[in-house]
Amino acid sequence: MEIIVSKDYEEMSRKAAELAADSIRENPESLVSFPAGDTPLGMFHAFTDMVNAGTVDISKARYVSLDEWIGLSHQDKGSCGLFLDENLIGRLKKPFAETHIIDGAAADMENERQLLDRFIETHGPLEVSVLGIGMNGHLGFNEDGVDFELSAHIIPLSETTKQVMTKYFGDQFHPEFGLSQGISQIMAAKKVILIANGPHKAEIIGRAVKGEITNKVPASVLQSHPNCYVVVDQAAAAKL
Repeated sequence: MEIIVSKDYEEMSRKAAELAADSIRENPESLVSFPAGDTPLGMFHAFTDMVNAGTVDISKARYVSLDEWIGLSHQDKGSCGLFLDENLIGRLKKPFAETHIIDGAAADMENERQLLDRFIETHGPLEVSVLGIGMNGHLGFNEDGVDFELSAHIIPLSETTKQVMTKYFGDQFHPEFGLSQGISQIMAAKKVILIANGPHKAEIIGRAVKGEITNKVPASVLQSHPNCYVVVDQAAAAKL
């Protein structure tokens, strides 16, 4: 692991975007995956600014989404798909060659899971996987206790994730399951970038980076990845 401590959220976002862009410059036909959520918002904007300025060319690259709440389409408020549409796909003046966005409202979720697997199998492995970290150490919806050998899978959401999700949905929606890329697909990526900011992430970042490798803290598996960057602001780095 290479740990990069940035002075603030903006610097963290720019550094993560640049690391992702470097992978695409090295392999213009990259398959890339970025997460949805509050943490990557600045990275999305920094990355799309680079694409729009012409400093990175994504015309031959492909994008695949990391996860989605089951029950939500990408027209629904709070969905990962809508976040991607508004902050990544919709901001790009020149699009990716192809995108695969998970449909959490698909009539057949097992088929949706298989489509995610097939897209990664066809165009992968991932060149770069950008990841946030949950308060329980989850990556995507790879919740505590997850089998590290899984590929794309449907998984019950942990109680920690259910508590955190109220900031996205309030009392309007209470998802019980998520569809996520598996740890095996994340670990197959040529580069992994884990991002976190704020004092509330310091404890879990410390456990993920310095603690035991265990599925009780799924992000700890990244300690064994050969090319992993942990990009955090000073507050999130407090326990390192």
